[in-house]
Amino acid sequence: MDKYALISFIPSMAVVIGCVAIVVVGVKYMRKFMAEDAAKAAASEQR
Repeated sequence: MDKYALISFIPSMAVVIGCVAIVVVGVKYMRKFMAEDAAKAAASEQR
């Protein structure tokens, strides 16, 4: 690749990598929050 191709390729790849990272982090937080909510629901059902 020449320098001019890299000028548009690098920012595009940065956006794609950023989107994938946001999804991965979001899934991890979602699993954590779902586990917390399930534990709270189980605790409230036992009362």
